Amino acid sequence: MIIEENRNKASNIRGILSKYLQFKYMEDDVENWIKIENTKEVYVPVHYALYFVRYQNTYFSELYDNFCDISLVIYNGGVPMGIWPLSLHKNGKQFLLGSWGGELLPPLLLEKRYNTESIRKMLGKCENAIKELCQEYGIIKFTFRENVLNRGNSIWFQKMMENGAYCNKLNCECFVDLRLTEDEILSRIRRTNKYSILKGMDNWKTRLISHRNSEEEIAECFDSFRRLHIQVSGRETRSIATWKIQEEAVKKSKDFVVLLYDMKDILVGASLYSTTASACTYSVAAYRRELFDKPLGHVSQWIAIKHMKKLGIRWYYIGTRSYKKDWNSPSEKEISIGHFKEGFATNIYHTLHVDVCIE
Repeated sequence: MIIEENRNKASNIRGILSKYLQFKYMEDDVENWIKIENTKEVYVPVHYALYFVRYQNTYFSELYDNFCDISLVIYNGGVPMGIWPLSLHKNGKQFLLGSWGGELLPPLLLEKRYNTESIRKMLGKCENAIKELCQEYGIIKFTFRENVLNRGNSIWFQKMMENGAYCNKLNCECFVDLRLTEDEILSRIRRTNKYSILKGMDNWKTRLISHRNSEEEIAECFDSFRRLHIQVSGRETRSIATWKIQEEAVKKSKDFVVLLYDMKDILVGASLYSTTASACTYSVAAYRRELFDKPLGHVSQWIAIKHMKKLGIRWYYIGTRSYKKDWNSPSEKEISIGHFKEGFATNIYHTLHVDVCIE
């Protein structure tokens, strides 16, 4: 009964999307998704990376009922034009539309290949498609996330605001501009962080694991990483399947792991960095709790930044800088972590959370 219900829902969703868009689902068009993800034409945040989307879909499918991944490769005249992480899931009795269980991400289009009129036309089709999906599944409002870097607001943001969307929530986000030299980056980060990096390099041995390592080395790395994560957390917080996706990402993309060892070659820290051709983000980390007073994360960050520069990545997104009066009432721990992240940032930009009511 449940299988039949899911089939009917999948058929219904495809039917609605097909009214407005020419597309293929992500898992049916992996090659073109990866090509667009790794284009140099536009800035592609890590939230659009194939393995990042797969990881998030797997993680949230274990949390939510009736989780359905509907991520699209969007076509225009038979030619791939963009990618769009999309998902539909149920929270209690209420359906929610977003991207891998979170807020909706805008469609990412290869804008330099088309004029503004063509881009606005395609975005209008995308807007109509998701609004009909919302009407079909009783969704009265969705929220999309707009990352504002130095390029300013997107055409999607402008168009949605013209059509009645409203924005009353924002967060500060920490970035490193990787076009700067190492010396320029060091000159902009917090003075105590520079000291901690130098001190930490004397205390810890470092190892970077990437696709250049053997499959056996990568598998051993993730086995050790997972065990350290369980030890630090006090329990297993997520499934082995999610770890396997991240392991596969290191094997087949430019994602990488920084490992830290003490002088007795005991693993004391591990952190995973996820990538596209133009972006990198700090995905997950685990450090021995009894060593929190020592510079562990500082060393990992610096080793990672140097590697990102070698990869030719444009922006390193470190994460949110939370403040005590923020709209989402962050905890003291979140504020403290945000303060740490800010200490490495060369630039602070905003993420806007924009609400769209379905009429």
